[in-house]
Amino acid sequence: MNPLYLIAEIHPDPSKLDQARAAYQELILETLKEPGCLLYDLVAEEDSSTWFMLEKWQSRAAWELHMETEHVKHINQTSTAFSSKETRLRFLTNV
Repeated sequence: MNPLYLIAEIHPDPSKLDQARAAYQELILETLKEPGCLLYDLVAEEDSSTWFMLEKWQSRAAWELHMETEHVKHINQTSTAFSSKETRLRFLTNV
């Protein structure tokens, strides 16, 4: 089974960075407990207002289960309050 890589491009509202950071830290803590999660880390380029969630999953099926968890449903419902635009997902696989 091939692993699934994902980069989520996140655009937090500059006036709500603390709220966004706290919400994503909670998401990270819960996600790292999930079977199939190999990497889940929030990073940013220096001097950038864009954040990137770097993810690696054992399989697409593991990621799909992740998307059904309560913590993902929660962030999807609440992130509009502290985001300046919609998150963009980029899926990658080994070549």
